Amino acid sequence: MAEGDGQSPWYTDRWLWGAFIVGALIRVIPMAVWPMLECVRDECIYRSIAYKIVGGKGLTTASKGWLPAPGIPYLLAIGKVATGSFQSVKWVHIVMSQISIVLMYLLGDRVGKTRGAARWAAWLFAVNPTIAWFTNTLWIETIYIFFLLLATLLLLDSRDKPWGWAILSGAALGGAVLFRGMATYLPPFFILAALFPRSFTTAGVMEGIRGGWRHVIGFVVGLLVTVAPYSVYGTQKHGGFLVTDATSGHVLYLGNNDYPPLTFDYGNGMLTQPLFQKYLRIGRKPCPRKQSPVLAMECESEAAREWIQENPEEFASRIPQRIAQLVNPHSFLTRHIRWGYFRGIPWVLKEFLVVYTAAFSSLVMLGGTLGLWARARGPFGIIASGTIAYTFATIAIVYGMTRFRLPIEPLWTIYLAVMLSDWQGTKKILGDSIIRQVGVLLTLPALFALMLWYLPTGWPLFW
Repeated sequence: MAEGDGQSPWYTDRWLWGAFIVGALIRVIPMAVWPMLECVRDECIYRSIAYKIVGGKGLTTASKGWLPAPGIPYLLAIGKVATGSFQSVKWVHIVMSQISIVLMYLLGDRVGKTRGAARWAAWLFAVNPTIAWFTNTLWIETIYIFFLLLATLLLLDSRDKPWGWAILSGAALGGAVLFRGMATYLPPFFILAALFPRSFTTAGVMEGIRGGWRHVIGFVVGLLVTVAPYSVYGTQKHGGFLVTDATSGHVLYLGNNDYPPLTFDYGNGMLTQPLFQKYLRIGRKPCPRKQSPVLAMECESEAAREWIQENPEEFASRIPQRIAQLVNPHSFLTRHIRWGYFRGIPWVLKEFLVVYTAAFSSLVMLGGTLGLWARARGPFGIIASGTIAYTFATIAIVYGMTRFRLPIEPLWTIYLAVMLSDWQGTKKILGDSIIRQVGVLLTLPALFALMLWYLPTGWPLFW
């Protein structure tokens, strides 16, 4: 909290500790009662690659020929060697998710500048059902969220400290890149945030640029120190430039082909392998996967570009569907509930969780978008709005899945928290700005309509 505000230190706030305790309970208890011991799709792929790492074969390609970022396979392998079980990574998830509650609290304070915003941010993150449930899986989203929030907080705080502190932010974002290749294209937003002037006078802009470039250099150094060693190694090993992963061609192959854009959510995806294979037989054959994964993905990317050029109308017509898949208020949690993973769960609790998941996701997306239009400004505004827009743009090109939305939910949540902590101030800001009002009118109704597209899928009896 800001010094001199007359309040006790943030780490003594009982509301934060309450969110921390409740967050721990809703992460640990379900994992103890309903452990997700079976893997699904990418979980199985990460685990099979980790088996090979444990066996001394190192990081290899997936069965489909694409190469994942090294973070999760190596973390799974370390857990297997240290504890004898790949499942031990879930305790790492829980620890990181609990730390993320604190990071959300601090970001809520930095952005909203009130303790109320900080409390809302921590609690909304703590009780987010999908974020909590993902700690009980082998997917990378929990770790990716942790590094993204940490990098953002460190970048914001480094602006008031010597430029060397920005190295920590770059290193944190580098951690995100090592776990998920999609983070590779986020640094420009952090660089713009570092350069953001403290005032828009001529002197203020020039001072911001002069001082900001030092922080940019620190940020880039931290990023390169973290990512470059593996990038150099991977490039030499696979015979083509590699940052951390080679997967983009594979998702372009799935999303830009003669069959509909494939996804794997409940009610709007390929839920069985035979059905998945049936669709694959309809489209063009994949590029040879026995070659280097870098070259294979380059081949797939080129084939996808050719398909888009030959089918521009079909490509454009799929964009709303892909975005609808991304903003489907349900999630993988809904999918697993309907698949019967929670054995013995009472029917009432099961249906409550489905409704709660959809309602909470809707609140985050709609409320977060409204709050973003009202409150987005400054360095965090650049990072949050840029990351959200980048995610939507990427999905518009490939294919949509609710798992891809999870890392941007915390960014939405910050603005939802700020709005809830000061609703009157939010209304005033919107009322005083025609530009912000137009932004709301252009995005919120469209977002709501796209959210309704797959909403009924959570209740198959009515679908």
